[in-house]
Amino acid sequence: MSRSLTTLEFNALVRQYQGLVYTVCHQLVPDEGDAQDLAQETFLAAWRAIDRCPPGFEKQWLARIASNKAKDYLRSAWVRRVNTPGDEVLALEGAPPGTQPEQQVLDALGEEELTAMILDLREPYRTPCRLVLLEQHTMAEAAQLCDRPPKTVEAQIYRAKKMLAQQILQRERCGGECVHGTV
Repeated sequence: MSRSLTTLEFNALVRQYQGLVYTVCHQLVPDEGDAQDLAQETFLAAWRAIDRCPPGFEKQWLARIASNKAKDYLRSAWVRRVNTPGDEVLALEGAPPGTQPEQQVLDALGEEELTAMILDLREPYRTPCRLVLLEQHTMAEAAQLCDRPPKTVEAQIYRAKKMLAQQILQRERCGGECVHGTV
């Protein structure tokens, strides 16, 4: 059954369900800004396809769109590549906003030194870090290559980034003359 809504009717629908749509997005995507963007994308998609919504099922229909938008966002290559667990740990204080954490560290240390620090990590951290941070594999690829569950690899990379951040801070306190050892 085809139907159309006036702008006023659609605005009322948005007001009625904006909390629900945001909650669905935020439960799947923890970042508030991303969840707000996804809620907007949900309503934009709903406006474009309102004729496909069965009358009386607006709530379920909007919740499904929101859920699908959030899942698509989480599956996107951008999220997997940009939001690596532990990035906030590696970010350097005073670095320009918007700079990627790995790039901040590379600028401060130099590629060779950071590579050496990563390769000096003890197992089980060295291999997944080498694969993700140096060889640019995705988390899923690294998990498969290491024969470990993806969440395990995520946790290991997060912990390794914390260890690297501690080494970098210790090195800065020593004026760059400390020898980095195996963590």
